Amino acid sequence: MFLSKGWQMRSTEYGIDDLFLKRFSPKHFLDKPLGEKDLCAVLEAAMTAPSCFNEQPWRFVLGPKEDFLEILSTKNADWAASAPLLMMVCSTQTFSYNRKPNRWHAFDSGTAMAFLIVEASKRGIYVHPMGGFSIDRAKERFGLMGLEPHAVLALGYSDEPHTMTTRVGLDEIVIDCRES
Repeated sequence: MFLSKGWQMRSTEYGIDDLFLKRFSPKHFLDKPLGEKDLCAVLEAAMTAPSCFNEQPWRFVLGPKEDFLEILSTKNADWAASAPLLMMVCSTQTFSYNRKPNRWHAFDSGTAMAFLIVEASKRGIYVHPMGGFSIDRAKERFGLMGLEPHAVLALGYSDEPHTMTTRVGLDEIVIDCRES
């Protein structure tokens, strides 16, 4: 399914799982709804992500597609309208046990989103995270008291032909300070 209709996979030097190599963020989705079981499974995968002090600060907001389209930038709203499901990832900014600031809340929530994306990919579901949205409108529209919105996610099935984008090499992303 993944490699039909013009798909091209990234390459790997060290043999990582194809799941990571096939992942991309489509801008066109099939008119096929996401099943409730698949939705619960990707959310459950997110739930298992590690977090500082096991705080699990992430929150996934579900709501009417129209509400999400209203908070997205015009450019994102144009293509995201084809996605069968839109949701938002947010996080609490303080620890529940002492109400002190949790400076890792965004990192932990990004990790949970990555777990969600991996499980979705395993199920043939594509996820396109978007930062192009109004945080103020999101807070107002969804009543996000005490939550920091991070991204709106478009989820669905896609047959969009895609040539995989290249990635920078390990030498550009790893700072190796080990003694030689």
